[in-house]
Amino acid sequence: MKIKPSLRQVEDWMAEKSAILSKAQALSTIGLPETAQPSAATYEERIASLLDAQGENLEAAVHRISAASCFQKAGDPSRATTLSRRAGRSATTSDAR
Repeated sequence: MKIKPSLRQVEDWMAEKSAILSKAQALSTIGLPETAQPSAATYEERIASLLDAQGENLEAAVHRISAASCFQKAGDPSRATTLSRRAGRSATTSDAR
């Protein structure tokens, strides 16, 4: 089975993001700040953009919410709020179809 290049990119970015989040969790467990959160959020935003391009609005919204959570944990509530609102609009657009 041949995988579309954009789907392969989504899968690659999801794997990289998961590794970053695992590292962030491990650092948090030992009392170090979660400095990897913004990096994970960036991957989530990239994934959401690719999913939007494929018409997968609900799935894109899920990744934007995840990015928002990462930014919130990283101390960037403004960016977290912006992404949460975009996720809501994206999910609403998908429901209307």
